[in-house]
Amino acid sequence: AMVTCGDLGAELPIEEVPLLQEDIIIRYQSMQTPVIVATNMLESMINHPTPRRAEVSDIAIAVRQGADAIMLSGETAHGNDTLYHFQIKEEASLEKVMKDDCNCFPLKAVNVMHTVALRNESSVQSDVAHPSQLSSHESHMGEMFAFHATTTSNTLNTPIIVFTRTGSMAILLSHYRPYTTIFAFTNEARIKQRLVLYHGVMPIYMQFSNDAEETFSRALKLLLSKGHLHEGQHVTLVQSGAQPIWREESTHHIQVRKVHG
Repeated sequence: AMVTCGDLGAELPIEEVPLLQEDIIIRYQSMQTPVIVATNMLESMINHPTPRRAEVSDIAIAVRQGADAIMLSGETAHGNDTLYHFQIKEEASLEKVMKDDCNCFPLKAVNVMHTVALRNESSVQSDVAHPSQLSSHESHMGEMFAFHATTTSNTLNTPIIVFTRTGSMAILLSHYRPYTTIFAFTNEARIKQRLVLYHGVMPIYMQFSNDAEETFSRALKLLLSKGHLHEGQHVTLVQSGAQPIWREESTHHIQVRKVHG
């Protein structure tokens, strides 16, 4: 779902827009559907290198209300000296460009949005929702495991690692808003692309082997090598779903493991 603040402001009284934005986000969260807040959130940066304070507040409010994603449009579609910038900086990395360049406002807009969003996400700790009592038995089982995995992760301050073919468990975990990152391993490229939108989820493509333990070990080593985990850290590992990846294993389980180098 997408909340386009400009369209809402054009059709409805302007004082209603913040309330409607929050209401839409809450409604779609309850349906486990990702919500994008959009429409020129840093519009002033099309022509100026720094944002207005009100624009920074718009980003912070969307993040703190629980939006899964925030989007730039005109800010990155055009801007001062963009073509010239890429001609002279074609050999530079994106990270270096965003840090050093003073003329490319589209990249500055991306950097501003990223920085403001991360800072506000780090200060938000939402109350963990409880599983719906109206769910069917099958979906309720998944919700219960996602809820308890989130509770375990929040209590022990551990990142969550989930293995999924369909993305359903990663989506459920995202719904409960754990305080730490959800590392979602999948062997389906389209599922990896889909999970990018969900709050707190870092999808990672990896082929699963026939042996569950070997797959778990490879996943931990990959996260360790990329600096997402450190040796001696604990993680909450989740495997649940109607279509188990490893038939000989239990369909549902939650484990807390210590990372070894």
